[in-house]
Amino acid sequence: MYDVITIGAATQDVFLLSDGFHLMLSPTMKRMCECFPLGEKINVEHVDFETGGGATNSAATFRNLGFKVAVAARTGDDSAGDFIRKDLAVRDIRRQFIRIVKGGASGYAAILLTPHGDRTALVHRGVSASFTASDIPWNALRARWLYVTSLGGNLKLLKRLFAAACARGIQIAFNPGMQELKFGLKDVRAHCSAAHILLLNCDEASHLAQGEGNVQRLRRCLHTHRQNAVVVTDGERGAYYWDSRLFLHARARPVKVVNSTGAGDAFGSGFISGILRWRDPVHALQLATLNAAGTIQEMGAKRGLLTRWPTLGELGRIKVERM
Repeated sequence: MYDVITIGAATQDVFLLSDGFHLMLSPTMKRMCECFPLGEKINVEHVDFETGGGATNSAATFRNLGFKVAVAARTGDDSAGDFIRKDLAVRDIRRQFIRIVKGGASGYAAILLTPHGDRTALVHRGVSASFTASDIPWNALRARWLYVTSLGGNLKLLKRLFAAACARGIQIAFNPGMQELKFGLKDVRAHCSAAHILLLNCDEASHLAQGEGNVQRLRRCLHTHRQNAVVVTDGERGAYYWDSRLFLHARARPVKVVNSTGAGDAFGSGFISGILRWRDPVHALQLATLNAAGTIQEMGAKRGLLTRWPTLGELGRIKVERM
């Protein structure tokens, strides 16, 4: 039996850091954009190949902290797929639930980084964009938790997966992607209300709440059933947790941002790790904050993750207040 089975995307990521990438306010898009001159050769000061995707990023945290973890994901039978599977093997993460799609292309992302840590990701989802029922290890779903990330918007499959987990007494953490969120709150609730913990960033929560940005109103809009909880991260403003009884805010740790890729995965998997160990959302928020702070100070989504349990003193440096 596993402590956690993570389910979702597995990708190869290349990080390209260049002084030639600049931020500029676009009058048409009305937002900041990462820009470089068209038609020119841009020097890249740093190139780094890593693995990514919600399923592998979260699995790395769980394994680093001593949990027995397996990944269920889709890769192609290409060099990127080999790279992903070898990296999981090195990390002692179980790979028997990874489906290798013959002739398929693995997920791949090119992340363009400015020297200040701002990023734009160019993503090819490859075979991870089309999860099917045959990709889920139904007979081997034996774990304390399922950590479910995007399944390419297949809500029918998510509903079946959550029902199977609940029937076996497995707790569910759900970190949906935009392919799920695009259906809106009503459909997400109808298919995924069995999730015990819903993990979102502020933009995703606002999207589900039809543009609502105020956290108090977000809480009312994304209200929970008695057994469920919601965690919303909000960058340098910290993170929020609520269930039917508690409403908590954890302050962010001020650090220099090298790269924010994978910060949400680090926070979500850190939070569930804390729940697995302490069953206490306060300690879980503190652990998640430390895990995310570590990863944004390093290149890639896995290098800065915690590799040991922090002491209670280290946890206590992250201030958590009741709202």
